[in-house]
Amino acid sequence: MASLVKKRNKYYVRIRLPGGREKTIATGTGNLREAERRLRLIQDKEVLFKAKIIAEAELEDLALDNAITRFIEAKKKGGLRPKTISTYETAFDSLKAVNSPSMLVSSLQKSHLTRMVDHIKSNKLSDGTANIRIRSVNAFTSWLLNEGYILTPVKLQQIKMDEPLPKFLTPDELDKFYEKVKTPKLLSTFKTYEGLGLRLRELHHSRLEGDYVIIPAEHAKSRRDRMVPIPEDLKEHYIAATTNPLRPDSITHAFRRIADNAEISPGKTLHSLRHTYALRMLVQTNNIVFVKELLGHSEIETTMIYTKFPPSFLVEQLKVKPKAEVPPTVVGEA
Repeated sequence: MASLVKKRNKYYVRIRLPGGREKTIATGTGNLREAERRLRLIQDKEVLFKAKIIAEAELEDLALDNAITRFIEAKKKGGLRPKTISTYETAFDSLKAVNSPSMLVSSLQKSHLTRMVDHIKSNKLSDGTANIRIRSVNAFTSWLLNEGYILTPVKLQQIKMDEPLPKFLTPDELDKFYEKVKTPKLLSTFKTYEGLGLRLRELHHSRLEGDYVIIPAEHAKSRRDRMVPIPEDLKEHYIAATTNPLRPDSITHAFRRIADNAEISPGKTLHSLRHTYALRMLVQTNNIVFVKELLGHSEIETTMIYTKFPPSFLVEQLKVKPKAEVPPTVVGEA
């Protein structure tokens, strides 16, 4: 049966688990009476645990704040990127703004998450921002479920939004853009993004191996190594772009400045070079799975956005030869 032990003027509950293991749970108090009250609560749960009615994690009444801390620590140990960690932390700030940080996660319900969304909307943040925070909190509740802190799934559906088509650059726009690039380093940098479909920061962590550019798993959004074939005539640009590379913010600011000078739509950004690459490869290969791997998407659903363009439209706009003959577009065809 669970018992009390005292360490550094604080009481802890010690439980013997199957297999000879022990679990120590902090009571958070040096007061014996309060510690004994806490012990009795855990002893009641111990009976349920040994009867296999509750999970091991439920022996401990974990507060929301403490659960979030453990989640963040687990994700950091798992190698999650700092930017993603920051996104999670922002979402949890919204969750705690409308729910007590000391609330026990075992009592977490969908209504607690809905309050967060209402709070976001009351602050007039966009549906896109709300969805980012919903995804973050859903990842957290999935972790709680996997760890045994909750027994039933608690999840919110994302807000339905109109999904715009990817913005790409036509060959004429690219010609106008490159005419305005006066710095060889910038030219090589933009050519590399266009020719490999890299995300902004992937350039800085990639390496050239023979006829492939490798993006290591720790720097890839999908968390797995990615190999992108590089054309021979692009290698010189790649080497120039990755030798003492420009800072990411300098690259994006330069793109916007040059695009404005070339009278390219403000809606088209550096990321549009990645979209251009994706659509070009889709037309040339007619293989959505291959394009998914080139882009490093975790799910095929992400890549499917590129299939919303009629093939004949892409052939006309991108001026690339398709792998297979593209049937003519029929107006009103079902």
